[in-house]
Amino acid sequence: MRASRPYWQNYWYDLRFRSEGTPSFEPLGPGGPQQVPNKWLGSKSLDEFVEWFLDECVDELDSLHGELRIRIYTEATPGPDTQPVMERTVALGRGRRS
Repeated sequence: MRASRPYWQNYWYDLRFRSEGTPSFEPLGPGGPQQVPNKWLGSKSLDEFVEWFLDECVDELDSLHGELRIRIYTEATPGPDTQPVMERTVALGRGRRS
C-alpha cells in the first residue's frame, strides 16, 4: 500500500482597521484576502505567522491610532457568513494588544 501524501492546507488573511472613535472595522487596502506565504506554512505555524505579521504592522503603522484586525480563512474568497479560523486584534498608536 502506498503511503498517503501529507495534507497541505492553504490559508488567506484579511486585514481590517478601525480608527479610534469609529464603530466598525473597514478593509485595509484593496484586493481582498492575501495568501499566507507557503514558506511560513512549510516551516512554522499559522500562529507564528500571525504574531510576526502583527508585530511588523505595529512597527510600520505606528502613526495610525485605532485597531488592526487580521482574520485567517481557509478560503481565498470567503463569503459574508464565512467564519475565520483565527482572528487577532492589535492596538495601533498605543502599543497594546487586545
